[in-house]
Amino acid sequence: MSETLLRRKEVEKRVGIKCATIYHKIKNLRFPKQHKYGGTACWKMSEIQLYIDIGEEAYHQKLLMEKKLEKVS
Repeated sequence: MSETLLRRKEVEKRVGIKCATIYHKIKNLRFPKQHKYGGTACWKMSEIQLYIDIGEEAYHQKLLMEKKLEKVS
């Protein structure tokens, strides 16, 4: 199954927040990180949908846990 990729404008529409806020939330581990494909920033639809489904605080906790696991490895 292939992953659907979203550009920034589509992400803004789906989550209802603007560009500067998105990047601020990424920096603070409160939003899914973008992936670079050929120099173009895209987000995975599955990650955005999970963010929408579980909410910002739960997503933040998920990212904190992943970061903690990376340090242990």
